[in-house]
Amino acid sequence: MGSKTGILLAGSFVVWVAAIAASTTVATGSTVQKTTNDGVYTKAQADGAKKQFDKMCADCHPFTVEARKKPKDIPLGDEPFFDTWSDRPLSELVTLITLTMPNDGSATVNDAEAMDLVAYVLQQNGMPTGPNPLSKDSTSATIVRPKK
Repeated sequence: MGSKTGILLAGSFVVWVAAIAASTTVATGSTVQKTTNDGVYTKAQADGAKKQFDKMCADCHPFTVEARKKPKDIPLGDEPFFDTWSDRPLSELVTLITLTMPNDGSATVNDAEAMDLVAYVLQQNGMPTGPNPLSKDSTSATIVRPKK
């Protein structure tokens, strides 16, 4: 009878350990997708990009529809921005900037500059700041409308 009890106890222990391991995996394995409401850039990063934005981007990308100089200009604020970019990862916006901007071919934008420019766009659209600058590691965050 003692050996049966020992086997039952050992079996119960194995099941208990497996259950704990499974629940820990579920708890730690389920990652919540970050969004732009989670503060994925710093104020300093965005502030530092304003001059670059004004020089390279502002002529074609005002932040309001009313501020457009030409009908083909694409606003980066308000509804036009969110209609285009909501529910998409920041990495897509960064990639678009590095590959195609400015579209007149007058300059090139490297990855670091694109991160800073995106931080500035997020700031202008009311997204909260965070403790770390936007980087390749944080561009998987999804673009969403700012919390009111």
